Amino acid sequence: MRLRINAMHRALIRLRAFGASARQVRLAAIACVMVAHASSASAQTTVLVRVDQSTIWKHDFRTPAAVVRAGSILTVVGQRKDWYEVVVPGFDGLKGETGFIFKPFVSDATEPVSLPARGGPPSAVARARPARPRQLGFAGFGQFGYTRFAAQNSFQAITGTGGGAVVGGGAEVRIGSLFLGGSIDRYTQTGQRVLVIDREVFGLGVPDTISLVPITALAGWRFDHGNATPYVGGGIGTVLFKEESLAADPGENLQTRFTSYHAIAGVEFRNGWVATAFEVEYSRIPDSIGVGGASAAFQESNLGGVVGRIKILVGRKKAHGNSHQSPVFSRQSAVFGRQSQSSVRLVTDDCDW
Repeated sequence: MRLRINAMHRALIRLRAFGASARQVRLAAIACVMVAHASSASAQTTVLVRVDQSTIWKHDFRTPAAVVRAGSILTVVGQRKDWYEVVVPGFDGLKGETGFIFKPFVSDATEPVSLPARGGPPSAVARARPARPRQLGFAGFGQFGYTRFAAQNSFQAITGTGGGAVVGGGAEVRIGSLFLGGSIDRYTQTGQRVLVIDREVFGLGVPDTISLVPITALAGWRFDHGNATPYVGGGIGTVLFKEESLAADPGENLQTRFTSYHAIAGVEFRNGWVATAFEVEYSRIPDSIGVGGASAAFQESNLGGVVGRIKILVGRKKAHGNSHQSPVFSRQSAVFGRQSQSSVRLVTDDCDW
């Protein structure tokens, strides 16, 4: 650009030397300025990719929009600090969309570029690698479902059914794909005390209420797939067990607790702040019953079972530290021959999860 201006200045001096009028010189100067301005504008609207396999990022700076070869010409429509906003080439139906490319990876479209040998990027510049941001999320949830007990014969004898409804709630902390959570549920069913002889049940007509309160700590892994996210996990907990009857002596009522073990699997569907999850849980509470009563007659000792439930979650998610690192580019200094690392820190607002 500077060379063009110097050449135009020398041409104006020659016009004056050959006797051109002042008006002619002024008109020539205006024309030169317009030509220079048009050249500058043209140079600013296209750039040449100098780094092979350069990544054009979508507007969230997390997802690649395209990967371009050295020598590609890109149209610039804007810029943001160390990034050019360019029109994404027509790969995979993305033509017409825009994305962002790191400024050091491009140059003026009029400058020459050395294409790399086949088989990989040039030795002076390593391929761009995206750094996955660590997301931190918090969620509270309510849940309801139906449990089918492993000791279903015992429950069938006392309550008339081998399972029942459970309701509860809890909270989760999510760090990337990892989640840590806790929940508390409640099951209550009233039946009657029974006598079992040779697996034949005889009702005694004495009301009997069984209550279970599972308190569980869980950890697991989420497999993000857009709005539908499968997950698996496991954990340990304690179950508060109570069996009581108003017609019985106080010494005949039972209240104790047992250690429980849990495995879960489910899928979550997100819609902004709110998500709905469909979950199956298997629990095992070994050696918790079977000492006496109906459970001993049916030789059942596991108070666990299988629960199918629906969870309604409400929460927010944001990048760890209220920010995340943009894609990190590892490149070699052309001056010092040392490896250096460039990164751009982007501050983001809270986002829906």
